[in-house]
Amino acid sequence: MKRIRQISVFIENRPGRLVEVVDILGKNSINLKALSLADSSDFGIARLIVKGTDDAVKVLKENGFTVSVTNILACLIDDKPGALANILTLLAKNDINIEYMYGFASPIQNKAVMVFKLSDIDKAQDLFNQNNIELLSQEEIREI
Repeated sequence: MKRIRQISVFIENRPGRLVEVVDILGKNSINLKALSLADSSDFGIARLIVKGTDDAVKVLKENGFTVSVTNILACLIDDKPGALANILTLLAKNDINIEYMYGFASPIQNKAVMVFKLSDIDKAQDLFNQNNIELLSQEEIREI
């Protein structure tokens, strides 16, 4: 199964708090591969894909952060107009809700990486495989 383990870090919404998270990771030689930040008036959720998930969870918890790990899907998509719409349409037609998503650049020419937290990860993974949508493994995303 090609699932990615993503870390969610709950942080107070105040200046410098995100710096603390990434500084702890850097000081522990944990490479950050992707980051998404969602916030409200009082707190934020930093969603991270790192090289060394278990180590990151350990050092963040040791430093007082509330951390959880979530399974997500990451896929390569063509970096061209309409490519994302095709995937979103496929998910919608199959009644799979997107809880959140984010993307980042890929070193593979003309490709981007999209990360999905979905209502039914098993169904989505089967659907992606049936439609030749390339899913990335934890090892593959670490190398990007």
